[in-house]
Amino acid sequence: MQFVDVNIVLIFYKSSVTMCSVIEEGAVVFETLNQVEPLELKCRKCLIEDGNVVLQKKYVYCKTCFVPMVTHKFRATLGKSKLVNRGERVLVCVSGSLSSVSLLHMIWTGLQQSTYKRLTFDPVVLYIDESVLHNYPHDQEDKIKELFEKYGLTYHVVKFAAAVYSDNCLNEERYIDQYNDKLKNIFNSLSDLTLKEDMLMKLRKYAITKLAELLKCTRIMTAENEHKLSIRLLSNVALGRGSQTSLDIGLAVNNKNNDKTSLVTIRPMRNLSAKEISYYALFNNLDDFMHSNFLTATSEDESIQKTTERFVNDLQVDFPSTVSTIFRTGEKISEKTSAISYCLLCQGIMDVNMSPSSAMEATKYSKYVSLMGVKALELSLKDVKNEEANQKNCTGCKCKKQDLKEEIIEGLCYACTHIIQNLESLDDLPKDILSKEKERLQFKMMEEQIKDFLL
Repeated sequence: MQFVDVNIVLIFYKSSVTMCSVIEEGAVVFETLNQVEPLELKCRKCLIEDGNVVLQKKYVYCKTCFVPMVTHKFRATLGKSKLVNRGERVLVCVSGSLSSVSLLHMIWTGLQQSTYKRLTFDPVVLYIDESVLHNYPHDQEDKIKELFEKYGLTYHVVKFAAAVYSDNCLNEERYIDQYNDKLKNIFNSLSDLTLKEDMLMKLRKYAITKLAELLKCTRIMTAENEHKLSIRLLSNVALGRGSQTSLDIGLAVNNKNNDKTSLVTIRPMRNLSAKEISYYALFNNLDDFMHSNFLTATSEDESIQKTTERFVNDLQVDFPSTVSTIFRTGEKISEKTSAISYCLLCQGIMDVNMSPSSAMEATKYSKYVSLMGVKALELSLKDVKNEEANQKNCTGCKCKKQDLKEEIIEGLCYACTHIIQNLESLDDLPKDILSKEKERLQFKMMEEQIKDFLL
């Protein structure tokens, strides 16, 4: 028998594996590796029933023990936050996905428990119909309503465009076609799928917050699971939203300077994996609904979000702890984040007072060099900004030729800047965003007028 360029030979004998390898000095080393023991088929909790679910390739649960375990993780996450008080109105967001349907079922189950285990808050279920952007079945809205009525909870079904633009979005029917056209114009002007999906998430968040205030809810519950949050974390870092990590994956995100009485977004499903939720829905006979987005049925090379999702999924197959490792690492980063100023569009934390050696300032300097040419290389970043501002000043007066888009960009974070730059018109943005920008400009103008009189 001849061996050609073979450095490692595996010899299988009975229940052991013998490895023969040639190290750099030419010596032969033999190692005996024990075979991996077969997976136990009994439930690791009750040790009686046969296993129905295998988590992380080693933890086996039966159906009887698995459902209470998942429910306990949900209740424990919700209980540790201590942010939901007795009788408090909570807006439960249901998108139709498996995770959101499972969240609704867990809340309904908790309301049916005995006195000391019963959930004591008042849930208000919300479904935002995004059929104006995606081709949903015509009867999907009716099926959603049937599900809500089955649970007997207070619910609202709102059109996405109405939630974004109308002040009377709960009963808006008169101008719905006009609002639909404005919403379509925003996404039609964005050719990049990455920007489309990012803008969709920001407008969805804006609509949910607006509806929560309208319905007088002080808490918002969303159904993001551990897998989805891990993908979002890496995607947003790639998009330039690294300073917003705490808002992306945090358990409780406060929209008003961490005041407990203000509107708080809670993610009670964040400690559950996608596999756990899938089996929970299977064992409870829960059906999901079509919930597509701009990334549905697209290749992994067309957007940053899709590329990140494929990257995480591929690693998760061979390394079951990938998602949890990313998620826990993101939690450590988020604890060190402090808010200084907020973006007009996404309400996320903005990068301000950055050092000249930061990646943000380097990106800005590269932009100025591309626009101004060799002249920018002879100036510092501060001088480059002043030179660009002087070029925009009118001759003989102090007014600037900046249009509304350039003014708004000054109040946006790095990622949202790319979205606004690609929009053809700002007239289709929600009027609240435009009004906040006008208010910011008025304060800025007032500050410039009185700065010489301040001590």
